[in-house]
Amino acid sequence: MQLIFLFFLIEVSFSWNPILSSRIIESIDKENIIIKEDYQIIAEGSFSISYQGLQSYRELYIMFDAKTNKSESEILILVNGVRRNIIQVKGVYNEFHMKFQHQTPNVVIQIRIEKQTKLEIRNFNMFVQECPKDCKYCLSGGCDLQLYESCDQLRYKDLCVEECPDGTVAEQNQCVQAGLKEIEQVKSFLQDELSTIQKFGDQKLLKLNFDNDFNGQLEIVFNCYSNQKRNADQIIKVDLMKGQSQIMYPFLNTYINLQHYKECKSKYELECVQVKGLFEIDFLKQHQVNIDSYTNGIQQMGYWEVESLKIYNETKRFYQCEIKNCNQCSFNNICQKCQDQFYLYQNQCIKKCPLFTILENYRCINFNDNQPNLKFLVKLESPFQDLSEIFGQITFDLKESISFRYENETTFIGGGLLDQWKRTTFSKQLNLGRHYAIRIMFNISLENSTLDQDSFIYSIDGKTFKVLNNQTYIDQTLYHNKNILNLNLGCKISSNGRCVISNYYFMTMKCSHLCQSCTGPSQSDCKVFQPNIEKFDYKKFKCFDGYYLSENGCIVCSKGCQLCESFDRCLKCQDIKEAEFICKTNL
Repeated sequence: MQLIFLFFLIEVSFSWNPILSSRIIESIDKENIIIKEDYQIIAEGSFSISYQGLQSYRELYIMFDAKTNKSESEILILVNGVRRNIIQVKGVYNEFHMKFQHQTPNVVIQIRIEKQTKLEIRNFNMFVQECPKDCKYCLSGGCDLQLYESCDQLRYKDLCVEECPDGTVAEQNQCVQAGLKEIEQVKSFLQDELSTIQKFGDQKLLKLNFDNDFNGQLEIVFNCYSNQKRNADQIIKVDLMKGQSQIMYPFLNTYINLQHYKECKSKYELECVQVKGLFEIDFLKQHQVNIDSYTNGIQQMGYWEVESLKIYNETKRFYQCEIKNCNQCSFNNICQKCQDQFYLYQNQCIKKCPLFTILENYRCINFNDNQPNLKFLVKLESPFQDLSEIFGQITFDLKESISFRYENETTFIGGGLLDQWKRTTFSKQLNLGRHYAIRIMFNISLENSTLDQDSFIYSIDGKTFKVLNNQTYIDQTLYHNKNILNLNLGCKISSNGRCVISNYYFMTMKCSHLCQSCTGPSQSDCKVFQPNIEKFDYKKFKCFDGYYLSENGCIVCSKGCQLCESFDRCLKCQDIKEAEFICKTNL
C-alpha cells in the first residue's frame, strides 16, 4: 500500500477517536456530486465536507482513498479556509493521511479540484485527539483552561446554591424537580413543645397524632450551636420507620440527606449552623419520632433545637431526560433504558456497541483496564499501531504487504488496497503475571478464498486451532496459569485469497491482587494467598475480627463496627454509645 504522509506522524501513546456523527457534503461550484453508502464520493467539481459541534480537542487526523479520471491531478485541501496542503492524486486509488492542530467546534474541509477533473474519494474518516477531561481549550501537550467543579454546596442547573428553590428537593447534592403536598395542620399533630434547647448527647421525642395512616415525608429544620463551624464529632440521628435511622453531621456541609446548610443567629456565644433534612417515614395512627444526638468528648460543647417541622403526604420527583433516544431517565439525567433498537453506553443511546464492549441486557459493557479481574495484553484499537505490537515478530516472511486500515468504524489488519497476506506468520511471547484463564477474541476473514484447505491458524503454548470458514468470529477462553505464554498465528492460503483481521483482543482473567494462585476472580477462589498480609489469619483464610479483606490487604472496619464484610457493610457493632449512631446505620 502506498502511504503519503502530508504531515509527519509521530508515534503516539494516546488514542484517536473517530468522528461518528453525521457529516454534510456539499458542492462548492454547484457541480454534480454523487454520494454512495459505502463511504464513496464522486465529484465533478470542488466540494466541502463539514462537521459541527465537536467536543473540545487539540488535533485532527484525516485519512481517505482517492483517484481521478486523469493520470495525475493536483488537489488543494483547505480546512476552515486555511490551506493545509496540495496532494498528487493519480488514476488509481491511493491512500492519503493528514494531521493538524485545530480548536474550533466546527470543521469545514474544502477539496478543490481542476476543471474537467472527476474525483472519487472513498473511506473518508476523521479522527480527533480530545483534550484532557475537564479541559475546555487545549493545545498539544497541555490544557489552557480547566473547568473543575468548585461547588461544595447544592447544585441547581448551572448554579451553586445554599438551598434548593421551591418546586425542587435535594438528592445527592443536586436539586431535582419534585411535587410536595404539605399538610397544613402540623402544629395540631404535635403533642409536645417543639423548640426546646437540647445538649449534644441528649434525646428529644416528637409525639405525633394522626387520624389516618399514610406514607409521607418529614421535613425537620435544626439550629445547631458549636464552638467549631466544622467538625465531625457532633451527630444527630433521626429514627424512622421499621427501626431505620438516618445520620446527620450538622457541622460538615456534606449535603448528604441535607436540603440546606447555612449560617444562622449565634447563641451562647457559639456559632450557629442551620440544616434541613427531608426523611421518608411511615406515619401510623399514634406515632413518635425519636431524635438522638451524640458528641465525642465533653470538651465538644454544643446545643441543638428543632426550628420547624413540616409534613408532606405526597412526593413525586420529576427527572428531566435530555438524552436522545432514551425512554427512561433517573436522578441527575441518567438514562436507565433506551428506546427499542438502541443500546445504552456511557449514558448515551446508540445503535451499535463500540469496540472494547460486550452487549449485555441492552447495555454496552466496557472491556477496560480498570476492571479488577481483567487485563488486556494486546488490543487492536486504531490504525496507528505497530504490527509487531499486535502480533509480535515475523517468523515466516514472504515480503507480503500487511498494513492497517480503518473502514466502517473498524480497524483492520491486512485489509489495505494492495495487501496480500497469504503465508506470513508471527510469534509473540507474553509475560502474564497472576491469572487463572486467558481469553482471545477477533474477527477473521479469508477474503476471496476458493480452496478448502485455505485457513488461518493460531496456537497457544503449542495447542493449535484452525479457522477454515471465510468469515468467523473467535471468542475463546482457556484455563491457563503459567507465567509465560507463547502465541503463534498466520495465514495458510494457497489460492488468490488473503487474511483480514479486526476486533482483535487478547486478555488475562486475573486472580485477586492478594492471591498467588486461584481458580477464579474472587477472593474465595484463591488457593494460595500472598505471605505476610498483616492482620490476616492464614488458618481460617480471612482477616482478624475488626478487619475486612480488600485488594490492599486487611482494612479496619468502620468506626464502631466489630465484624464487617466491607467498610460500608457491618455485621456486628461494638457495644459502645458511638456505635448507636455510626455503626447500626450500616447493618
